[in-house]
Amino acid sequence: MSERPEDGAARPALPDEIGLIAGLAREARSEALEYRGGERWVATEAAPEPLEDRLAQMIADPESELVVGIWDGAVVGYGWARRIARLDGSAIARIEELFVTPNGRSVGVGESLFESLMQWARGQELAAIDAFVLPGHREAKNFFETFKMTAHALIMHTRLDKDQAP
Repeated sequence: MSERPEDGAARPALPDEIGLIAGLAREARSEALEYRGGERWVATEAAPEPLEDRLAQMIADPESELVVGIWDGAVVGYGWARRIARLDGSAIARIEELFVTPNGRSVGVGESLFESLMQWARGQELAAIDAFVLPGHREAKNFFETFKMTAHALIMHTRLDKDQAP
C-alpha cells in the first residue's frame, strides 16, 4: 500500500482510484455547464465516456500524468496533463483538467495538483505548460494567473441553429 500524503498534498493517482476520479470528473463536467463555454467544452473538449477507460490509459501512458489531491484523508481533486508535440519539434505539457471539489478549495489542494503536474513536466524536459480555462470561470483564470500563466488564445464560438439570432 502506498503512503498517503498529508492534507492539501498531491500524488500520482493509483489504479484503484479510477472510479473515484471518474466520479470527480463527472462532477467537474456538471459544474462546467454553469459557466460560459461549459456546454461547448463538455461537447467537444472534455474526455468522453467511459471516463474509467481514459483514466486507466493515462495512468499507463508515460506521456501523460494523472494526479490526485488529498484533504481530510480523502481524494478531493484531480488533475491530468499530457505531452503535446509542437510544430517546431519541441513539446509542452497541456493540463487537460484540474478540478477540486468545493469543500477542498482554498486550502492548497489545487496548488499542490498544479505543482505536481509542473514537476512532471519539468521531469519530462518539456518547454512549457498550458491549461484550458473556460471564459466564464473567473476563479479558474485567477488560479492559473497566480502561477504567472497568461492567456495566449481565445476560441470564438456561435451557434448556427435556427434559434440563434445572427
